[in-house]
Parts: sequence; structure tokens; C-alpha cells
Amino acid sequence: MYKKIVRAFFLMMIFFTFANSAEVDLDKILQDAKDQNKTVMLFHHIPGCSYCKRMIDENFKDPTILKVIDENFIYVDIYTADKDKVTFKDFNGTHKEFSVYIGAVAYPATIFIDDKAKVIHRAIGYRNLDEYFAELTYISSKSYKTMDLESYVLKLEFEKD
Repeated sequence: MYKKIVRAFFLMMIFFTFANSAEVDLDKILQDAKDQNKTVMLFHHIPGCSYCKRMIDENFKDPTILKVIDENFIYVDIYTADKDKVTFKDFNGTHKEFSVYIGAVAYPATIFIDDKAKVIHRAIGYRNLDEYFAELTYISSKSYKTMDLESYVLKLEFEKD
């Protein structure tokens, strides 16, 4: 009984340490993604952006989208108003500085990074549920290795019919 209580206490401490950690260590997250055979998904958004809010309210509350994200990605929220640090390879700066560094040229932006720390796809701008689902499955199926997104979407439409 004592061992279970001690173990539960340490697990809670680890959880609270991680949950309250202000820094985003992408190098560690990438290692976790590699260990779990997942892709890192960075969602960049800015204050006052109606399209960012719309994507959050629509896409990140949809059960189908959330299931795809949970099964295939490690999600990282990059909010440009956040002053906490992001570290990635030789980069160390704020969320806003990181967004510029990684190429989020407009908002919202979803950027996907593979296990070799390479950006494999940038989804710049608002995406409705169908568009976002297509992009998520494009990345999770690793179709980006053999075709462009437009071809993948056409393939999906053809398979529907």
C-alpha cells in the first residue's frame, strides 16, 4: 500500500512539473514523438485573430479531428503572445520569435515536423473541418512522401465516389 501511495505521489509531481513547465523544449518533444512514432504538430496563433479563434472553436473541438491528432501527433500550442521560451536546435526565444523562425508567415498556421526535426508541411491560414481533416490524414498517412496535398485531396474525393 505504501509503495502505491509513494508511486502515485511521484507520478503527480512529474505531471505537475510538466504541466507547469513554461518552456517548450522541442528537441525533447521531437524525441518523444520519435519514441511514439508520431509527428510533431505546431499550431501557431495570435491574439485577436478571428480565424485563429474559429479554427480553435471548430477544429479543436471536433471529435474526429481530435482523434486523428491524438493517435498520430504530438500537439504543441504556439501562442505568439506567450513570453515563455521555445528551444529548438540552435533556437532559443519566445513563441512569437519561434513562429517567425519556423516560417509561420500568416496565422493561424499548423506546421508539421518529422522525427529528423525537418518541417514536412506548412498549413498556413484558416482550414475548415474537411480541409483540416484532409491535411491531418495527408501527414499521418505519410502521403506527403509520394504526392502533393492537392493530389491527395483529389484521391480522397475519387475514393468517396
